[in-house]
Amino acid sequence: HARAVVALAALVLVVPEARAQGAAACAPSDSAAEATIRTRLADWVEATNRGDRAAARDVWAPAVVGWFPSAAVFGDSAAFAEAGLTFDRSAPPSATTFELRIDQVDVGGRMAAVHDVWTETRRLPGGRSVRRVIRGSELWRCSADGKWRIARYVSAPEPWAVVR
Repeated sequence: HARAVVALAALVLVVPEARAQGAAACAPSDSAAEATIRTRLADWVEATNRGDRAAARDVWAPAVVGWFPSAAVFGDSAAFAEAGLTFDRSAPPSATTFELRIDQVDVGGRMAAVHDVWTETRRLPGGRSVRRVIRGSELWRCSADGKWRIARYVSAPEPWAVVR
């Protein structure tokens, strides 16, 4: 029984490491990885702001796991209510843009932690706009294809506010 436990432990520890070493390198150094991650985030903002969902999706790892609060105060209807408008689910989505401030990027090998602040602005009917600030933390991993991708995230949005 003890040999089986030791063999299983060795398999659990060695096989993933061997797989990781065989995967493409995402960057030659941690500082280069930080620069790459910053660029990937800037590229996401640009792609999202121009409506290129396919390009924006490239930053997400397969099977990404994340959390964004689902309380009504953070939803679409709250954005409209804050602007004094009635939310219409059948209406086309409002134009949304993002700005980003990266507060911290810590890289160690094939993983990185990023802390950032997003500003989301929605342009609503009648020339009204609302904005919210979203604090985020992401766990980035070096993917087998050599790209840094977000594997885990948590978001902490503030309520919507009218842009004056």
